[in-house]
Amino acid sequence: MRVLAIAAAALLLLNNGFNAGNAQAQVTALTNAMLIDGTGAAPQSGATIVMHGGRIAAIGRDVKLPAGATIIDLAGKYVVPGIINGHGHVGPAPHERQVRQYALYGVTTTTSMASDPDAIAEYKARTRAGDIRGARVLTTLYRFTTMLAPGAGYDYRTPEAARGKVDEIAAKGADVLKVWIDPQGGKVPRLSRDMVAAIVDQGRKHNLITGAHIVELADADMAIDEGVRILLHNVRDREVGNDFIARLKDRNITVISTLAREEGMFAYGNEGPGFTDNPFFTKSVAPERLTVLTGKIRESQATMPGRERAIRAFETDKKNLKKMVDAGVRAGFGTDSGGDPNRFFVQGFFEHRQMELMVQAGLTPMQVIQAFSRNNAEAYGIQNDYGTLALGKAADLLVLTRNPLDDILNMRTLEAVYIGGRKFD
Repeated sequence: MRVLAIAAAALLLLNNGFNAGNAQAQVTALTNAMLIDGTGAAPQSGATIVMHGGRIAAIGRDVKLPAGATIIDLAGKYVVPGIINGHGHVGPAPHERQVRQYALYGVTTTTSMASDPDAIAEYKARTRAGDIRGARVLTTLYRFTTMLAPGAGYDYRTPEAARGKVDEIAAKGADVLKVWIDPQGGKVPRLSRDMVAAIVDQGRKHNLITGAHIVELADADMAIDEGVRILLHNVRDREVGNDFIARLKDRNITVISTLAREEGMFAYGNEGPGFTDNPFFTKSVAPERLTVLTGKIRESQATMPGRERAIRAFETDKKNLKKMVDAGVRAGFGTDSGGDPNRFFVQGFFEHRQMELMVQAGLTPMQVIQAFSRNNAEAYGIQNDYGTLALGKAADLLVLTRNPLDDILNMRTLEAVYIGGRKFD
């Protein structure tokens, strides 16, 4: 019924909606594009996308152009869905620079998986109203963890208290819940099963899904047992077996492999040139920050005691990702980028590096595009409005000058970013 309603509304829009002058100014038609819609279907040549009121009013070949529409000829160019980052960060305040940087790299929606400033609710409301200042945000508002740092999330230490906090952040507009189970090699207590069970159960009462920060297979098993729907990192302490993969499929769990984050734990310490001398990286990093990354951070990573362990975790992540995808597990897309400026997972660039690493792990460019569009939208329950490019959905899309199916690095040939049908710059 919803599909029929969308189709009827779109037809009415095309037939009657472009007579008023103010409406004409808001209608844009992208024509002659090679369309990669995110579903996994073969690219469609000569496609037209009509955008009006922030949504896709018509899409495909043989689309009648509305009178008065602004027409942009994309002959020889490619249109793909906007990037949904299933594990990112925009806090702490101020968040404006961070959401803008995401958008400039083609991230049209990001999650924010820690503690966000209260202003994020206002930002989300402005975005829904069409005041586009950067990427859309899905926020946890608060993460449940045992870390003792101020504001880290260890303020609610009983299941009853955690349930109350779930109620509080749900009322404030949280989009998803996060449980941090990882004990960080024994540095902090492991978040207990009782806590996880209470948070997941209370979240269901507000129709909120829960994602889990995990490293170890045992913690992933426990999280799945208690109803967690998304693994916000992949298992990295060992290669997973067929039984675990079968559980992921049976319970429709989404696994987000954050390869760029795992690489970022040691890559700055590598000898020779790396991505810190890549213009696609350096364009968004302040000179003083780049000095820290190529100096203090490089030195500390080159000599850190856990370097070999970090490299092993990275390689294990790649192997597990390939095994899961080959078996039909839904692979999401995320990076753990952003957040505190002292972190070195750079927003925007790390999303593109993640694509490159997923291909290196054995995925196809099409599978990567599906991961950041269709799969992430389904994982977070927003597939009716976001993710793939289809009639009635939000007009969040990217224009590229080269074919990303030939080489995933061509995702970096961004010519335009549209969020809610408006070109972002």
